[in-house]
This record gives sequence, C-alpha cells and structure tokens, in this order.
Amino acid sequence: MYRKTTLSNNVTIVTDSIPYFSTVSLGLWWKTGGRYEHEKNNGISHFIEHMLFKGTRHRSAYDIAREIDAIGGTLNAFTSKEYSCLYARVLHKDIDVALDIIADMYKNPLFLSEDVEKEKFVIAQEIKMVEDNPEEHIYEMFNASYFKGHSLGLFTLGTNENIKSFSRDTLLSHFKEYYAPHTAIITATGRVDHEVFVKKIETLFGDCEGHGYTITSIKKPVPSHEINIYEKDLEHVYLCIGTDGVSQIDNRRYSLYLLNAIMGGSMSSHLFQEIREKRGLVYNVYSYVNCYHDIGTFGISTSTSHEFTETVLSLIKEEILRIRNEGITDGELTFSKKHIKGNLFISLESSESRMGRLAKNEIYFGGYIPIKETLRQIDSIKKTQVNELAQEIFQKPEDVSLTILGHVDKDSVIRLWKS
Repeated sequence: MYRKTTLSNNVTIVTDSIPYFSTVSLGLWWKTGGRYEHEKNNGISHFIEHMLFKGTRHRSAYDIAREIDAIGGTLNAFTSKEYSCLYARVLHKDIDVALDIIADMYKNPLFLSEDVEKEKFVIAQEIKMVEDNPEEHIYEMFNASYFKGHSLGLFTLGTNENIKSFSRDTLLSHFKEYYAPHTAIITATGRVDHEVFVKKIETLFGDCEGHGYTITSIKKPVPSHEINIYEKDLEHVYLCIGTDGVSQIDNRRYSLYLLNAIMGGSMSSHLFQEIREKRGLVYNVYSYVNCYHDIGTFGISTSTSHEFTETVLSLIKEEILRIRNEGITDGELTFSKKHIKGNLFISLESSESRMGRLAKNEIYFGGYIPIKETLRQIDSIKKTQVNELAQEIFQKPEDVSLTILGHVDKDSVIRLWKS
C-alpha cells in the first residue's frame, strides 16, 4: 500500500508496504544528476556518489562496508541524468542498521582531501573501462552528438580533465547546493510500516538543513540529427541509431513502449528475428526507449563484422520504413501489450524495482501512479496511436541519427543511409 509524508524540512517519504516480504529495499534519492551539470563541472555528481562511501565522522569506509556485510545486506549507489540514488536492501529486522548507515553517509561525509585524490584515479579507471567497452561507449558517443551543446549529452562519469580539477571544496559546495533536503526523496518497499518508518526518518533526517538550488524549468535540448563515424581498431563495427521519442510525462510513452517491444525490445521482435535468427548477421540487436523530463529518444543498437555492416544497416532501415508505411498489426498490438504487462508484473516481484518505481513517480509526477492506472493506460492504446507515433518519429528515415564505431567506408555508409 502506497503512503506519502513530507517532513517540515521538505524531505519526502514514500513507502509501499508489502507485509509478506521478508526484506526491505530503501532508497535515498536526489533530484539531481548529470543534467544539472555543465561542461566545467561535468562528472561532479558521480564523483560525489563515490565520496559518500569513503567515510563519515562516525564510520570509516571499511566500517560502512563491514556493517552492511555483517547483516547480509547490500548497499550501492548510482548517478543518472536526472536523479541520483543511494540504496540498500536488508532483512526487515535490520532496517535500523541500514537507515543509520545511509543517514550517516548523507549527513556526515568527510570528503577528505587525500580520499578525493585517490578517487580521481579510481574514476579515471572507470572512464577507461567504459571506453574499452564499445557497446557502452557508443551509447555515450551517440548521446554526445544527439544532445550536442546540452548537459544531456555530457558523459555522466565526466572527463579526465574535470576529474583532475575537482577539490574537496568544489565537491562539498556542489553537495550542499544540489543534495539539500528539499531535493531528497526517501523510499521504502517491502515489510515496512509507514508510520513507524516516518518516525525513524524524522529522528535521523529531521535535523537536516539547507536550501540549495531552486528546481526551476530546465532548458529543453534541440536534438542534432546527423551521422557520426568514429574510426577505431575493433573486431566488430558498432552501430547506434536514434531519433526523437517522447518525454517521461507524455502519455504517448506507452505507445512508444509497445512500438519498442515490436521492433526490437524482445527476442521475437522484428529486428532480432530478421537480423539475428534468420540471417545470423549479428549476435544481438535491440531497440530501446529513454524518457527524460521534457524529451526522449528511441534507439536501435547492434554490432557486426565489417563486411556485413552495410547489409545490417539496410535491414534496419527497411524495418524503419516498413513500420512507418505499413504500421503494426492487431496481433502485434495484442502481443506487445501482454509483453509490457508481463514485464511490469515480474518487476513487481522485486522490492528494489518497486522502490525505484516509487521514486521515479515522485520525481516526474509528484505523486504515485497506481498499477491499475498503468495497466488501464496500456490496455487503452489503439493500433492507430502506435502507427501515428511511428509515422511521426520515422517521418524522414534519412534524418534518423546514426553513430558508428569501427572501420567502415564512410562515403558508402552515408550514401546508403541518406538514400
């Protein structure tokens, strides 16, 4: 059962009580991330995430890890474009331990200068690790070109130059400004009593102070539709194709989810069956949807051998044209609805997934969207709505953005894609 309370210092608490769960998933979320950075401080949110684990006035980094390990729990964090999160999963009986650790990490981080210097090297290794992973790196390269000149196009991990420049004062200043109580949402799902949980949060977080930045309207990016080819000595050629999607608060996102399931979001999808199963040209091919506050993207990603690159690109373009011109069938509409709803119900078996759903609903909608309402929205979608959206986003296939990593004949690829 969903419940919500806001403390006097504007910390928001949302819970989803599931009495039959033996565990509780907890999350401390902040409405900040890569989108709230600029070129000079890009990567600072992710750096702060790392520093929260480096010790507090009451616990060393080892103590934090040891205490959570001693109860068999998990503690982790991540930074995304529009939000950041510190989260834990523990047995119901250990909720006080997890909450005390999370509160300590938020309220009393040391940000010691020597730890800052050590972590610069760690993050530099993380950046190299992504650059050595073409599947992940090409996604960042696509975003950088598609959202050129906008913070959504910045690499969440930042740049080596920025990482080297960060000091203790720089990090602390940003932390106080962007991680203030009014940006914080504390979520809990599983075996948790809302009233009891709120009292615990009041005790631990009620004295948090700070005003920080004011969340105002954010600048909407203007997508850059272009072809970018990056030469790199790789065994495979990596492809990322993308175009305009819809925002997180646009009801058409459900139609886009259905289109995604049909085109490349499942093993029975058109792209997977045609390119992987029938022709054996790739190991994997998939489509994906990203939705932000005010904009979104629909993308397709795959990799193949140099000699098959143009064939694979042609097949992807054929599928884009087919879905735009012919639309989907009644059977595909029924299939995709069942697929999306099945995935949703399976995710509800995880307290972590439910915890994340609580937070994202609060971040984007300021409240809770019941499961029944989500199901109603999915069931109400008509074939014409999906077809109209496909026609809109694929109106000009030659303008769909393309990013390639590897060795290709640039002129030949451009002619193929633009023809």
